[in-house]
Amino acid sequence: MKFVERCQRVVRNAKSRALYNYLPKTVDWAVRVAASSARKRILAQNASRVLVDNTVMGHAVTHETAWIDTGRQMWGGKVPIDTGFAARIPVHREDDDSDAARSVRFLPAIASLARQGALTLYSSPELMDERLTQPIGRFSGYGYYDYSVFSGIRFGHLDDPAYSMRIGPAYLGVPSLTEQRRARLAAQSDPLFQALVAVLGPGNSQDAWHIATAESSGCFCFLTMDFRLLRAVASQQKHPAIAGLKTRVMSPEAFGLLFRLLPVSPRLFSYHNASYPVHPEFNWPDSRRRKRRSASPRS
Repeated sequence: MKFVERCQRVVRNAKSRALYNYLPKTVDWAVRVAASSARKRILAQNASRVLVDNTVMGHAVTHETAWIDTGRQMWGGKVPIDTGFAARIPVHREDDDSDAARSVRFLPAIASLARQGALTLYSSPELMDERLTQPIGRFSGYGYYDYSVFSGIRFGHLDDPAYSMRIGPAYLGVPSLTEQRRARLAAQSDPLFQALVAVLGPGNSQDAWHIATAESSGCFCFLTMDFRLLRAVASQQKHPAIAGLKTRVMSPEAFGLLFRLLPVSPRLFSYHNASYPVHPEFNWPDSRRRKRRSASPRS
């Protein structure tokens, strides 16, 4: 019996070493090889410059830290206590076919192309400004075990001469960052921006500025997972303000299909940069990221 247990322990340890040490390298190699064929297509279409929306940055966090409940046990043989441990789990169900989940499956290939130098991913002052008024964990993860497929990628930053920001306390009359942003956009006289606001509506003024920034900076596309915006742009595709754009407004799924990228399950990245418990068989019940660690994972 002891011999069998030792053999089982050896097998478990070997499997664990393979998952932690070799699976990430194997997955990265496979994705890199699969995405490499898109380099020529990207070069041919001059599509190497991509402005990335904050919605994409949020969805790029494909794994989060969950509390795995192991039930109640007796402490000291007398006191019942709740037990468990923290572990990394994927956000999405494997069979999730939502717009967001389909686009998330193309993010690993996009990230791989950026690491190869075939794509340059950009942010902008206004996009960075938006982040300042939102929880930082939305874009990098709330928990220690969280993982983003964009981890380690250095983003370029587009110039925006119209951007300015004041920092100071409200009692000195300094407007909030949100108020300053609204005032900046309201004061913009750029013809393309005004035309985009006119067709997309005032509620999309921030996105209209991002699109105008991408256009003026020579970006191939504004990559977004704001599906409401994507539907609005698609519904107005024949309007001169939209039809005249050189910059495309695309989801990661549309970008991936255009350049024939390979969709990849985020679960394959469960062990990347991990040195702690990982449970790729679990996911969040509603297949969406948590704002707090209050929910329990589901297998």
